Amino acid sequence: MSLLYECINTAVAGNIIDVQFPAVDSVGREMDFASLCARKLEQFYESRDHNLRYVGLVTLAQLQARRPELVAAHYNTIMRCLDDPDMSIRMRAIEAISGMATRKTLVPTVKRLMSQLVLSNTVALQPNSRAELNVESETLDLPLLDAAGASLVSAQGTIVSPKIDVSDVTDNPEYRLAAIDAIIDMCSRQSYANTSDFEWYVATLADLVYIAGVDVGLRLSERLLDVTVRVRQVRAFSIKMARRLLSDSCLVDRSCSDGTNSPVLSTSAYILGEYCMLQPSSAEDIGLLLPSGLSKLSDEQQAVFVQAAMKVYANWLKDVSGYWNPEIWELVRSVTSSTQHTLSSLFMGNACVALPLQVASRLRMFAEILKTVSLATSNLGDSAPPVCAELQYLFSAYELNPVSAAAQGKVPVPEDLDLDTYIGEPIPDTTHKVMPPPSPAPRPSRAKDPFILPSVDDIPMVALQLDSPVHAHKPRKTKKKSRRKPKPRSPSPPPVPVDIVDDEDMPEVSK
Repeated sequence: MSLLYECINTAVAGNIIDVQFPAVDSVGREMDFASLCARKLEQFYESRDHNLRYVGLVTLAQLQARRPELVAAHYNTIMRCLDDPDMSIRMRAIEAISGMATRKTLVPTVKRLMSQLVLSNTVALQPNSRAELNVESETLDLPLLDAAGASLVSAQGTIVSPKIDVSDVTDNPEYRLAAIDAIIDMCSRQSYANTSDFEWYVATLADLVYIAGVDVGLRLSERLLDVTVRVRQVRAFSIKMARRLLSDSCLVDRSCSDGTNSPVLSTSAYILGEYCMLQPSSAEDIGLLLPSGLSKLSDEQQAVFVQAAMKVYANWLKDVSGYWNPEIWELVRSVTSSTQHTLSSLFMGNACVALPLQVASRLRMFAEILKTVSLATSNLGDSAPPVCAELQYLFSAYELNPVSAAAQGKVPVPEDLDLDTYIGEPIPDTTHKVMPPPSPAPRPSRAKDPFILPSVDDIPMVALQLDSPVHAHKPRKTKKKSRRKPKPRSPSPPPVPVDIVDDEDMPEVSK
């Protein structure tokens, strides 16, 4: 098997499979050499040996990048590898299956990967509390795609997942990230070439917010915003999903926690504010964009929420001004007053905290708009004040369309464009003239300082006498004798008499 693998790997890595020459299989049939390599690889990734399955999937991924039509026939076999208990085999299977996605196989592949994310021991964020759902504490309520491919988050919000024993591979954060990246890549590859139902794709992104189990908020928010801006037909459905996410109090309250994918909230707020005119307006949307936990979000997210709230308020005001009556007048007064109170409690309650610039500028603008509407509607009239209908044009005068990064460079520069001549009279220079630096203060006299050498001019001139002999070398200094008196030595002690015993005086030892 090792020799067979080395032959296949060499042929794939060295692009020998692109050489057109006939090959013969074990039965004696002539076939393409690349097809023969793909058929022989089945012996590896269908083997029970984990090492053979791993190397087979590695080579299959390389073959898929060069000849994808040969690997497409092994779709079912690779899908079975997604349930392997070995994580390394699962990772290679995800890599191979991601490149095999087509319009026909996209939905089944995404459903298989999402089912693994749901049926795991990872605790996902639930859309509603257990008390509201009235279910047992052992039951987990998680979003999931139904058999038709529609999202159950958009349909009913929750689904009861059965208790099932799964391996720890699915709970590994690395595997969950790889599965989510594969889902996003398969759906958005080549400008959504494989995606035919964009509502299903938006619902899938909303499901991943709850079942991801890892922090992928930035990736999900980028994809959600990208598909909403690019595909006009899905914008109305994206607004529904944005309302679903923003109305989830559990998701908003836990936005500061890790793994809650809070960046999706600011993207949902932007979508709801930018395309609010595509759906029937409601005063409840203003409350969704000004939640009580807004101060827990980052400064950039707070600015997006306040800006979106202004757009939704202006759009709602334009809609209700079309059928003006005393009830609508009271509703406008009530909503305007409650919005002013909400802004005051959220941002102006603590005067010691300085608001960031991007939040403070939008907040002042929103406060002035509310103040203007409140003054205009102070008295009931036969028709709505003009400000109610014209306020929306502050935000929706021009449609925001996607622009490529290289679009500006493709615009030709007009030949008669003159950027040096003034359009009107030159603007006078009102800047202050630069004053010269002040002269340094005079230093105090140091003539009497013994540590400072005098200047050269102050040194007197002395004649040099050449009659005296000049010594080339200085005489060596002789060591001076020490004048210290020697210390008197103490007298040595007198000798102590010692008696030495001779051998004759030694006692005899009995043997």
